[in-house]
Amino acid sequence: MYRHLYIFVILMTLAPFSAFASPQITLEDNISSYTDFNVEYLKEATEQSLGIEQISKIPFSKTINNKFAFGYKNNHFWFHFSVYNNSIEPKDMIVEFTEQFHKITDMYIIGDPIIHKKNGLAVPLKEREIKTSNPAFSLHLSAYEHKEIYIHIQTIYSLFGAIQLKTSEQFYRDNQSRTDEYIFYFGAMLGIALYNLFIFFYLRARVYLYYVGYVFVFILWTALYKGFLLPYIDIKVYNLLQVSIPIFFIFLILFTQSILKTKKQFPIIHKILNSSIIVSGISLVWMLISMHTGFLFMNLISTIMIPLLLILSFWAAYKNKTVAKVYLIALSIFILGMSIISLLALGLLPYSILLSNAPIIASSFEIILFSFLLAYRINLLSQKSFAAKRALVKQQKSEHKRLFHEVAEKTVALNRANRRLQEELEAKKVLEKKLKYQASTDPLTGIMNRRAFMDIFDKEMKNARLRKINLSCLIIDIDHFKKVNDSYGHHIGDKVIRIIAEKMAQHTRSMDKIGRIGGEEFAILMPNTEARTAYQIADRLRGYIEKDELTFENKTIKITVSIGLTHRKDGEADTQIVLQRADSALYEAKRNGRNRVCYL
Repeated sequence: MYRHLYIFVILMTLAPFSAFASPQITLEDNISSYTDFNVEYLKEATEQSLGIEQISKIPFSKTINNKFAFGYKNNHFWFHFSVYNNSIEPKDMIVEFTEQFHKITDMYIIGDPIIHKKNGLAVPLKEREIKTSNPAFSLHLSAYEHKEIYIHIQTIYSLFGAIQLKTSEQFYRDNQSRTDEYIFYFGAMLGIALYNLFIFFYLRARVYLYYVGYVFVFILWTALYKGFLLPYIDIKVYNLLQVSIPIFFIFLILFTQSILKTKKQFPIIHKILNSSIIVSGISLVWMLISMHTGFLFMNLISTIMIPLLLILSFWAAYKNKTVAKVYLIALSIFILGMSIISLLALGLLPYSILLSNAPIIASSFEIILFSFLLAYRINLLSQKSFAAKRALVKQQKSEHKRLFHEVAEKTVALNRANRRLQEELEAKKVLEKKLKYQASTDPLTGIMNRRAFMDIFDKEMKNARLRKINLSCLIIDIDHFKKVNDSYGHHIGDKVIRIIAEKMAQHTRSMDKIGRIGGEEFAILMPNTEARTAYQIADRLRGYIEKDELTFENKTIKITVSIGLTHRKDGEADTQIVLQRADSALYEAKRNGRNRVCYL
């Protein structure tokens, strides 16, 4: 009984106050979301910037719905309402503002002391009480408690949105649902953009690049508009990224020019569209200088560019172009969405969540239709290509009979000429092979001549230097060869030279390179061979030659050789230096009595 009396006293106490209070939300146990109620508002003069102490003392004379659109106003706006918990249970509520692009969106709870909660673009997400992109504030009300709420908003963009009151559970449920919807949207749009980017890399047609740029920039603007980038950027970057709007229009115009082939079919409108690109570029620069006025200017010029695009698409469609008809449908949907958001931004339409999302919804349909348009373009090109191939096949068939006999006759003549050519080529190959052999071979011994040997020497020097491997070189001279010529004649001298060449071929390795570099002088190049091994091979060769005897007219001729050996040193790249050192070693062998190997 006392409990009911207590409640009655509280109600009677609050009743007079409630009768004269500002617009009030009365919380009920069975209601989790309050999205339609009245609020009072006050617009400060442009030069004013009042504090909550002053504002709370000023009577608000104007009442509007909690959903409002004031257009482009650089003033400070204040909204006032009260919340009453008509329940014996305490309630945890969240006050949410549905749009996140305003610089200041603060809430004040009147009491002692006044509670001030900051939000808006000026407050980084990590510093907010509730870390969501849309400004949100917690509000706790005890049983039958009444609180006065003031919302302060200031923006450089259009001022529109809605103040909503929800239970914590409903707020987070709605927020998650909204996030899921936008993730699906971004995924679908990115998938379409990446698919057409792949087609661009395949076809190299710029129309696909313009379309992909258009989609990517619009995705960026949507993520910006709906606050999905707020966790990663600050207010300066947020304002800077608003230049995506004129860039978006530039890509749209470039896509339009390309898909409708305006340069060829509508030259006057093509030039006007070029002027629109320039104007969009000017608005972009203007936004960088002054975001508020630049943003307003962009909205104004878009109201000119959009009808221009519409007129162009009507004109092209009138000429019975299927591409233009599909473009007209897509553009009409886009224009409807952009017109709605423009009128909303200018304060000419009442605010709603649906109208706020109009450009996103419209552009989704437009982007999909444009993608179908590009797919149709590919199909159209394929059909033209198929028709051209079919015409070519038909022409080939008609020409086939006429060409058959000519081809047959020419084939016979060509075969005869081909046989003659083959015979000449074979003879030429034999001759080239013979000439090459003669140019590189010593005619007396059949081994390499000096020129061929020096070519091989240069290559082996480079290989040894690059691979850092050993390279040894021998120079061999027949001892007292002049005496053999003088005593027995040059034909015996030639025979001696051939025998020495044969001995060198028999007693060296297959990897070694042998050449005759002078009258009775030979050289052997030993790749990948260190000096000690080369010395052993050279001395063994010298011994075999010494043991061999040549009989002529019952006279025995004994032949010996002197050998100079050297080894390529680290860093040496000059063939002549190595050859001169081997020659010096040969000279040292002769001076020391001949029939020996000397190493330098």
